Amino acid sequence: MGIPNIYLFPQLSDNYGYFIKNPHATEGVLVDPSDYDMCLKILELNDSIASHILITHHHEDHVAAVDKIKSKFNSIIIGYSQDNQIPKPDQTVDEGQIFEIHGQKYEVIHTPGHTLQHINYFIKEHNILFSGDTLFNAGCGRMFEGDPKMFWESLLKIKSLPLDTKIYCGHEYTLSNIKFALSIDPDNQNLKKLADWANQQEDEHRPTIPTTLKDQTLCNPFLRCDSEYFYSYYDSKDPEEIFAKMRSAKDNF
Repeated sequence: MGIPNIYLFPQLSDNYGYFIKNPHATEGVLVDPSDYDMCLKILELNDSIASHILITHHHEDHVAAVDKIKSKFNSIIIGYSQDNQIPKPDQTVDEGQIFEIHGQKYEVIHTPGHTLQHINYFIKEHNILFSGDTLFNAGCGRMFEGDPKMFWESLLKIKSLPLDTKIYCGHEYTLSNIKFALSIDPDNQNLKKLADWANQQEDEHRPTIPTTLKDQTLCNPFLRCDSEYFYSYYDSKDPEEIFAKMRSAKDNF
């Protein structure tokens, strides 16, 4: 199956939703729909219906429009089997499971940390990842339900994917993430380049998503808790301890 088209659209104040559709198809998949009107708009623009809905986690700003979309299009809701706080799925999935929609195969990656039941969806054939609120451009989600060990292990799962993986995340937080990243990693030339580019995108009212895993391994401090630089910065060789300190610093930044 060829590469699907992925349409990014804004939702609420700073969320992103995604519509995944094969070229020339008239039905596709919504990821984390929370803004009903914006979802209808993207579907209308593509002359399509939402045959399926993928949910990454149960927070309201990722699921608020699920029920209304399902009732309008009879969409099939897909979500993690262990998450009993999401709108009731028609199809539940588990860690490592591979399922198919419209010829595209999705792999489920369980990434606890932001919530305990958070999952990512990975289109392996095309190295496309929908990371929800686990990994952002230059940052990661707040640790609402997990612990540092759990969250770091989740980030390692993402870090093990191919470097050319395109990452589509749940929010436009890039500029504030970069400010924090530069405060602890001020001489990182790759990060400075990313900052220049992100500011330009902002000036032109363009998104900073998708990003690539390669860029994130160079710029995102939360993926670099096992680097010599942060071993020295935090005076520790324990990535989990470094992650805990870094996440706490970001929460209070």
